Amino acid sequence: MLSREARSKPPPSPNLGLPAVTGKGCVMRPRLAGDAACPYVVAACGFNFDPPKAVFREYLASIDELVIWRYVVDGSFLWDAGECQLRVGPGTVLATHQPAPTRLVISSEGVCVLWVLCVGAPAVSYFDQIVARFGRSHSLPLTSEPVRRAEELVRQVRTNRLQSPFFWSERCYLWLSAYHSHLETHRIPLQRLAAKPEQTIRLFPALPRTVKSFAVQLGYSPSHFSREMAKKWKDSPGRLLREIRLRQASRLLIHGSERVQSIAAKVGYASVPAFITAFKKAYGRTPLDFRHAHR
Repeated sequence: MLSREARSKPPPSPNLGLPAVTGKGCVMRPRLAGDAACPYVVAACGFNFDPPKAVFREYLASIDELVIWRYVVDGSFLWDAGECQLRVGPGTVLATHQPAPTRLVISSEGVCVLWVLCVGAPAVSYFDQIVARFGRSHSLPLTSEPVRRAEELVRQVRTNRLQSPFFWSERCYLWLSAYHSHLETHRIPLQRLAAKPEQTIRLFPALPRTVKSFAVQLGYSPSHFSREMAKKWKDSPGRLLREIRLRQASRLLIHGSERVQSIAAKVGYASVPAFITAFKKAYGRTPLDFRHAHR
């Protein structure tokens, strides 16, 4: 964790070198020349550093329906919507649809966020379709096209020049399209996953613990993922995930010497008793008895 002194100069944005700003200056709105109605409206955008331990309450019920796209460049925050909580760290996007009473709790190191706020029925509809298919949280490389376009949008707004509504509408649409295209191109196709689920899961740095984390790592919303996989596997994703985790555990027991507690954690079980119960139900023996029988 960095000291306050080290955090006094937050890092610039990765592609354009935009400095992060704090205070009122971090909220920027495009200057419009004319009042033509456009389908894709950039209400505000920015790249800012929020100080450690800050808590922001977002009660936007008085504002027209809008969508907020946040990309964390450095640091982290907790998004708290009551029943749903997400920890958002570097390289992660959080996409939300307001109005909704939520809180952002900034971590002890502070957070640098690149963000875009859009309004307008077509923009909101397009955005909601993206979230429905790919989920509200996922990772994007620093040099990905949607991040580059978001930075360029912020840079253009910062120039504070009058532009026509159509100018901003076009750039908002191009940014949303880049975001959609990147997710569509880089996610693992469900057809591939359905054919070789174990091979796909081996690409993950760690076995997912839940169907929700399974879906998010693949770039799908949990509901869409569960619905489509149930059709293709003729079984629930939860059951398949459990079978894969236990098969991985059986291989570690036979070919390794790690303790049962370590294996349980490695294959995604937070509780050792729960792991032992699930393993015994699947293989008819406790993990230690299984290891002894295969050596």
